[in-house]
Amino acid sequence: MEVVVSPTAEVIAVRLSPRWRGSVDPRALNASVLSAANAATMRALARSLEHTDLSASAPAPPHNGGDESPLTNQDVQRLLDSASAELDQFTTRLSAVVDQPVQVRSSGGHVQGSAQRGQVLTLDVDSTWAGQIRHSEIEMEFVEVLRGLRDASTPGELAAGPGDGAISELMALAADPRRLMRRLGMPVGTGTAGES
Repeated sequence: MEVVVSPTAEVIAVRLSPRWRGSVDPRALNASVLSAANAATMRALARSLEHTDLSASAPAPPHNGGDESPLTNQDVQRLLDSASAELDQFTTRLSAVVDQPVQVRSSGGHVQGSAQRGQVLTLDVDSTWAGQIRHSEIEMEFVEVLRGLRDASTPGELAAGPGDGAISELMALAADPRRLMRRLGMPVGTGTAGES
């Protein structure tokens, strides 16, 4: 038995030997597929981490152009309050996805499972059905459930972080300290240390 996943740990296929019943009791099929799915996912994630080039994440380039209007204390406070509200809203949305266990049932109704934070917790299969049906139909229902569990229990586009708004504006200001100082009305030196 084998669970095939993409480099991003998306389930591509579940492969049962045509003679799987000779080595696995239909009542234990769910445990075998669960073990194979989690092992395949962990291998894909480990390979992904090995190939991640940590030096590729360069800091954002300084902001050139854009709003250069002065920031008052009230402007800064409004910006911080807005960023805090955006972060709270984002955290609530993210928590609703990753902190709650999800359940998925196949359209045929013979396989179901649960997952949380992208990890499959349980898989259940109707062992009477699995003992009688073609292995290709069993594979299809397992793939459907495993894909559904991954989609429902991972952050998806939320993984990119909060979108545009006050947080983005703060990040842009932090990436360009000279611009931030100008907007706050602070002097920005042009010489090097020690020059008069």
